[in-house]
Amino acid sequence: MAPILWLWPQASAPDADIDALVADSGNWAMAWLAIAVVMTPLARLSRSVQRALWLRRAVGLAAFGGSLVHLWLYVLAMRAFSEPGGEWALIRDEAFAPGILTGWAALALMLPPALTSTDAAMRRLRAAWKRLQRLAWPAAALALVHMAVVHDGFTLALIVTALIAALQLPRFISIRPTRKA
Repeated sequence: MAPILWLWPQASAPDADIDALVADSGNWAMAWLAIAVVMTPLARLSRSVQRALWLRRAVGLAAFGGSLVHLWLYVLAMRAFSEPGGEWALIRDEAFAPGILTGWAALALMLPPALTSTDAAMRRLRAAWKRLQRLAWPAAALALVHMAVVHDGFTLALIVTALIAALQLPRFISIRPTRKA
């Protein structure tokens, strides 16, 4: 979360470019979400990634935290375009625009995995826990659509999509890391 926490003091500056900070926070959140969903297939290719799989939960939570910071900065941006207290009307008015709706849906899909990312939840939910964690996939797809439409990031969204898709190949082909002799 360190890069995204740096956005906090920047947003507090009187001359802050809130729109740029909104885009930056969304890009960081998307990066962490993409990393979280590709860690398992990458572990099939690399022993070092296998050893780092314990970080997947933290990376997913960083993606969710980054998304919350993205939302906070979005509210600040709406405040800049409205009279005091009027940001909620602006947010409500554009909530069902396709680009914005995909962002809300992605955040909603990330909430259950984030809330159940504890050892206790894993024990209580058993097999259902893994299905719940797989909500990260549709959340990532919706976040990519949101990135492409709202933040004019078609090129970036396509690159991230291609990377995620390519890194999923180990799930479908039999590749195992080599053992050292």
